[in-house]
Amino acid sequence: MPLSTADIAVLTVILLVFGVVVAASFFDMAIYRQRPAGDERPLTRGQEILMAFSACTNLEKLNKPDPTDDLGILHGLRLFSMVFIILGHRCLFSYGGPFFNPEFLEERYRKIEDMFLLNGTLLVDTFFVLSGFLTCFGILLEIHKRKTLNVPMLYLYRWMRLTPVYMMVVAFYATLFSKVDSGPLWKARVGLEQERCVQNWWTNLLYVNNYVNADQLCMFQSWYIACDMHYFLLAPLIVIPLYKNPKLGLALLAGVTSLSIVIPFAVTYVGEYSGVLRVYMSLLEDPPSNEDYYAVYIKSHNRAAPYFIGMAAAYLYGILKLSDIKIPKGVMWGCSLAATVVGLTSMFGAWVFYIPGREYFAGENAAYASLHRVGWALTVAWVVLGGCTTRFGVLQPLLQLNAFLPLSRLTYCAFLTHGAVQLYTLATLRQPEFMSFPKLFWMASGDITISFIVALFVHLFFEAPLGAIQKMLLRKKPANRPRNENAPAAVHMADAPPPPPVASTPPPPETSTPPSPRETTPEIPDNPDEQQSSV
Repeated sequence: MPLSTADIAVLTVILLVFGVVVAASFFDMAIYRQRPAGDERPLTRGQEILMAFSACTNLEKLNKPDPTDDLGILHGLRLFSMVFIILGHRCLFSYGGPFFNPEFLEERYRKIEDMFLLNGTLLVDTFFVLSGFLTCFGILLEIHKRKTLNVPMLYLYRWMRLTPVYMMVVAFYATLFSKVDSGPLWKARVGLEQERCVQNWWTNLLYVNNYVNADQLCMFQSWYIACDMHYFLLAPLIVIPLYKNPKLGLALLAGVTSLSIVIPFAVTYVGEYSGVLRVYMSLLEDPPSNEDYYAVYIKSHNRAAPYFIGMAAAYLYGILKLSDIKIPKGVMWGCSLAATVVGLTSMFGAWVFYIPGREYFAGENAAYASLHRVGWALTVAWVVLGGCTTRFGVLQPLLQLNAFLPLSRLTYCAFLTHGAVQLYTLATLRQPEFMSFPKLFWMASGDITISFIVALFVHLFFEAPLGAIQKMLLRKKPANRPRNENAPAAVHMADAPPPPPVASTPPPPETSTPPSPRETTPEIPDNPDEQQSSV
């Protein structure tokens, strides 16, 4: 298939960036790091920009440990959430594709234990909680250090931090993706995705894709990034009063949280929608064209409660840390038990909506639609609070495993790219498959592995270099980086790759004295995602 002008343009950008990365890495290893120990001349601005593309330095930054482990539990939460979201999307693609034994899917609807996958959309709310938590905590820290907050610059920094790599993936969808391979389902799946991205890429650029032409969504998981951006725009308007006038700030936070619970109730009740996004064939064949998906599920006003609960958890965490309060063991056990019950009820309660022939009750569906995400968000918020203050014993070392650190920082790129990996495997099928749980987990393992490998290249080619250049543009003075320095510069809160749920704040200025332990925070990525993840 011949390449179009747009295809050639995107391919040229990729090849040029690849060449720059190779050249920068050679300069870094063969010249920069081989300078005599006494050569303390700073880099020129051009050399700084070139070094931003060095794969060697960016790999070191990717594996650089956090200054403290206070919020280390978030790395594990983010990584495991991303893994399970990829597993859930594998089920979505495989159930919506050709397979020999449709009775396998029918059995899933009848078994309550399968709600972990069928109602796995709750895992996306984990990212919203983490994003709200880190956004609120980051802004509070920024105001505390600088005594002010440049809100327009904060918004600009956020947009610049997320958009370039995001739009590069959208450009790939709109151009080269359709040229990669072929198959019986290729045009129906990949061709349709390309057509939607060609027509609606601008809605992704403006972060309005979950409202404008939402039934023609480019990248089915991209709605999450739009939601997270919308909440981030609101966050400073709540956090600034929260810092300067806590009573007013808490009233605002309580008000928007209450509103975010009432709105999905009203939408579900008035529209007579289901209380849960049911994974029936009408959804599996093409999620963006499903009314429950584009009219309810992906709307920011229906998904906001977990984000604001995360913000409330951050404020409470700040109080506990400043007061050096440890939660008593009895309270930890009691709250953990209650959180487990609430979380499991929120997850597995969806089973009643899959019972065949069950009468529809508008109030019941509306109540579940508005409260099950709140219940799950409260559970996640407790895990974050408990893990970051008193800690959970045997669970803590698992979630803070050092091996998870670089993978956690790749979750934003994995979130952006895993859909293409799974779409490719479905669109290239030549014959139906026999579906089983071992087969699903086998395919999901491949999805996870390939997605993170692709994410690593996207990070090294686009996310890390552009993030470093952005910091150069925003800082007031050029860095006085000695030429014989082998280790990468220290990474601030906003330097790390943004997974689906995470907030970004401009890096604080360097100080001549080290911050106190209470002011020191671990490296906090900008989103996943933001954060952040996502159906």
